[in-house]
Amino acid sequence: MANKVDRILESIKTNTGIDGYNNIIAIYGVLDSKATPNKQAKYVKQIMDEIKENQGESVAEKVMKPCGYQCISSSVINKAKRLYKKSSNLDDFLQLLNEQHIGGGHLHTKDGSIIGMYSSCYCGLAKQAKDMSQIYCYCSAGWFEKLFSSVFGYSVKVRKVQSILDGSDKCIFEITV
Repeated sequence: MANKVDRILESIKTNTGIDGYNNIIAIYGVLDSKATPNKQAKYVKQIMDEIKENQGESVAEKVMKPCGYQCISSSVINKAKRLYKKSSNLDDFLQLLNEQHIGGGHLHTKDGSIIGMYSSCYCGLAKQAKDMSQIYCYCSAGWFEKLFSSVFGYSVKVRKVQSILDGSDKCIFEITV
């Protein structure tokens, strides 16, 4: 399986086109496959900052969400599906997920949406780089999107409300079902 940096670069190629990808490589080069986690994080931070500055946050979201789709394991999805089948309603399902600490352990409903909360950052690369761009958190939005879309059998929308990387004390995602 490709590492996180490779997945991000592939997503850049898919979502910005070959010219966008080639521009990133021309500016930042190709990272050595044996780079330390710290070097990987700095490289990703530079790329995220470049995309946000020159193409906007919506493009960065399109790049990072597919990375989150790949970060969630099929075993987590299958476990969530089993919990969903044995739950009596949505709130019961979220409680079962919380008990298993799937989705951060702080899932709840509010105004017809599911709210996912993390009290600490779970992303290894994001924690490695000083001042990692908050657009990196769209990876988590993609993770939630893949989880709930897979469980429910239809598309859900996920909106990043706030994140630790933007200076908040917790990450909050709103999942619209």
